Amino acid sequence: MDDKRKMQNILNHSLSGLQENPFLAQRVIAQAKGEKPVKRKLSLALVLCIVLGIAIIGTACALLASSQVADFFRQYWGKDMGDWLQEGKIAQVGESVTVGDVVFTLDEVVYRDRGIYGVGTARAVDSKDVLVPMDMAEDWAIWSQKQEGKALISLAEITNGKLIMVNCVPDKIGVDEGTMLTVNAGVYNVRNDDGSITFSFEASGYALEDGTTYQVMLDYETAELGTDGKQVEGSLKLRSGTVSFMPVMMAERTDEPENTATVTANIPQDGYEVMVPDEYRETGTIPYYQAVANDFTAIIRPEWLNRSGILKEESDTGSAYYVFNDHAVLDVAPEYVGYREYTDEQFDYNWRAREVDDPNLEPDWSDKQAFSYSIAAVASFVNWGDDFAKDTVFEKKQLTYLSFEDADTSAKKMMDLLHLSGYELTWALDMDLDRIKMLGKAYNEHWYESGSGFTNSPRYDYDLATAEDEGYYLIYTQTSAAGLDETQGSASFFITSRGIVYAEIRCYYMMGEKAEAPDTLITSEKAVERLYEEIARSRNGEKVVRIKTVELTHMPVRAENKQDGMVFAPVWKVIYLDESGEKKGFDSWAIFNAVNGKLIDATFR
Repeated sequence: MDDKRKMQNILNHSLSGLQENPFLAQRVIAQAKGEKPVKRKLSLALVLCIVLGIAIIGTACALLASSQVADFFRQYWGKDMGDWLQEGKIAQVGESVTVGDVVFTLDEVVYRDRGIYGVGTARAVDSKDVLVPMDMAEDWAIWSQKQEGKALISLAEITNGKLIMVNCVPDKIGVDEGTMLTVNAGVYNVRNDDGSITFSFEASGYALEDGTTYQVMLDYETAELGTDGKQVEGSLKLRSGTVSFMPVMMAERTDEPENTATVTANIPQDGYEVMVPDEYRETGTIPYYQAVANDFTAIIRPEWLNRSGILKEESDTGSAYYVFNDHAVLDVAPEYVGYREYTDEQFDYNWRAREVDDPNLEPDWSDKQAFSYSIAAVASFVNWGDDFAKDTVFEKKQLTYLSFEDADTSAKKMMDLLHLSGYELTWALDMDLDRIKMLGKAYNEHWYESGSGFTNSPRYDYDLATAEDEGYYLIYTQTSAAGLDETQGSASFFITSRGIVYAEIRCYYMMGEKAEAPDTLITSEKAVERLYEEIARSRNGEKVVRIKTVELTHMPVRAENKQDGMVFAPVWKVIYLDESGEKKGFDSWAIFNAVNGKLIDATFR
């Protein structure tokens, strides 16, 4: 697989933004001239990724009174965050790995409440080289023409060095030598006055739980950047490594509720819906199930989605990428299938930035999405509940050339081919001609005219839609799994009379054979009580306004013996309204192990 495609695979699984720092340019130029640098750091954006791995071993640390991690997060995320981390478990790691012309060192990690937070340093092997954070490098075509990017280019020209993008992201985590599981990860990169990059990360999710030792698989990435705003072909270097550490307490915690009875005194015992399986009503318990890791790459056949023939095929460890003769693209990983239609045209990715920010910005040409892709995007924003589509609901079971029943049948047939069972339709929207035009107009006003949003995607004229563009946007979820993020399988489709024209499918685990049922489970009332206890000691300090539902279901978690892999365990999923949600109109959730009552994951994590 070529470098451009490797980079694209990484970015396809990431979410990032840009935040300019007007002080960076003057500091970089001052460095080049030998002047005293301005004491500021470059503040850049959040990136979510999924990547690969191999192994290096780190070391545990002794008890410390202060923490680099706590200090860093205190500086960039506020005093409360830093103080909260200061009372976690710490390990000084100090393990280094060289990737290309850059040395990455993971300096320190902190574990607290099912989260791992890390800080490290990336340094150029040759002091002449200039390091660029991934956040900036991701949109180097734009940044290279801004003041900050030009300053870095100028510095590299003065030192006669290379511009090198750097990035480090946690991929998987193991607990007590148990199964390595993919995590939710946020990365925040800072360019320092000495030219090094401080990389930081937060990893959380169902993969993490209390343990003695932790294993974190990190993905390291470097690439040379050109002064023309492009990545130098053949320069991308990827490497992964696993660091093991045993964190210890830094200090005695002070945030535990002073009186648990006070915290739980006014917990409601009714006023919310309790949903349980029939088996629980009869026996008072439900069983464990085996968790079977999914692998779409071993199952899928490209012709199931497109019969125009394959123009190009690329594969890498655990993934595959197909470009069809009609320019549609299929992207496959063990847990993911993405299918989208494109045209044979190109669009200038920089058009909006040139229009809004810099009229001298040069074009950056990319493949243009097909009209079907843009309509699917509009429908997906309705599902997210954006204001421009408020009160839009399903209405029509028959479109000009397609019925809802036929669309549902097509989606279920695809899920059957992919061996997806236990999925139910949880959201649907009919996109008839009038709705495409109406929502398309509102979508354009939101993203291109109102100033509420910014996108580099091409603008489409939805008034040009015809009856052939009509379709149904359907979302199916794995109802047997409680996870509201990566642990719950989901399948989204946009289906027209031509068939499936858009698909986004994720599934990490399928439910296997039934195992033994626990003797007893905690009650729904105890799950609600646990919510109040956990949110009282959480870092965000939210308040529960109202419990909405409490559901007994299953979720993949680590087996009691972590070396035994994963199981679907009984869990209580609590949906509630907190103070922020009450103001902004969204629900929060928390998931508790129904056997031992431990928190598995929550929005306040």
